Amino acid sequence: MEHTDKQTQQNSDEINLLDVFLKIWRFRRFIILFTVGVAILSVVYALLAEPQYKGTVKLYKETTEGTSGRLQGLASQFGFGGAVSGGEQFNIEDLLSSRNILKQIIYHQWNTEKFEEPVNLIEFWEIDKETKEEEFFAAIETIKNKISTSKNEETGLITVEIMMGEAQLAADVANYTTELISDYVQKDRQTNTRNKMEYIEKRLDTVERELENAEEALKQFRERNRALSESPALQMEMGRLQRKVSIKQEVYLTLQKEKEMSEIELVKETPVINVLDEAVKPEQRAKPKRKLIVIVAIFGGFFFSLLLVVLRYVWVYIKQEMKSRGETLKLF
Repeated sequence: MEHTDKQTQQNSDEINLLDVFLKIWRFRRFIILFTVGVAILSVVYALLAEPQYKGTVKLYKETTEGTSGRLQGLASQFGFGGAVSGGEQFNIEDLLSSRNILKQIIYHQWNTEKFEEPVNLIEFWEIDKETKEEEFFAAIETIKNKISTSKNEETGLITVEIMMGEAQLAADVANYTTELISDYVQKDRQTNTRNKMEYIEKRLDTVERELENAEEALKQFRERNRALSESPALQMEMGRLQRKVSIKQEVYLTLQKEKEMSEIELVKETPVINVLDEAVKPEQRAKPKRKLIVIVAIFGGFFFSLLLVVLRYVWVYIKQEMKSRGETLKLF
């Protein structure tokens, strides 16, 4: 008896599944037409969507330690730690989002296929606002969405990607952006090195005057006191003056050495941004991916049409069930 019940239940399940399939099959034309319609729309979109090309630059930051570290230590000994802060503490991602860098990119004159004469990006994107300021801020938001960066934490390699509507323009903007970053960082680094040199030169002038005064005081003391051996007090005073001269000499020599090292650093200073791969004109567009769009649309349209058919049967079933119970269906 139990075996018969199980067989009946199994047959009932098979009948239910078959019934569901048959009900869906009745709407096969709707499913096919809906899927084809979505596929056609996706093809139209893929063909009409503006192509986007990706300009890619790979670079890395140079991490150096040396003279600047010694100068910082020296300055801190004299209580001027903030005067010679290092210029290498920067973040490329932050620079790429800075208004100063983005402004130069936007207003640079670019050669494009779209226009015969060089144009800036506001003109290229045909941004039309009531004021120049509104156009600039609209261009800022646009360029931010087209710039992306990624970093390999193990190697420190930074990849900068810029999307543009023209292949050559994408490569040109990417390379120009790298130049802006490198120039900015290089200028900032040299400015800090010059600030260090100015600090050392000022200290040298001060220490040189103090050394001259100490030497003159020692000279005058010796001229006034010829018989030093007869007075312990005079000998102690002369020792104090000699120590003062020695200390000033050591400070002067140290500053002179650091000045020469700073001058060498400024002369041999190399860019702290090293470009591993410059951007080249991409051969293929990055967006839209037409094949992927059509494939996703076909599958999405098919399953969505199935969902609509199932929901229709669920709706009909609920209405019939409520009607059989003598209840009124209310949505709210």
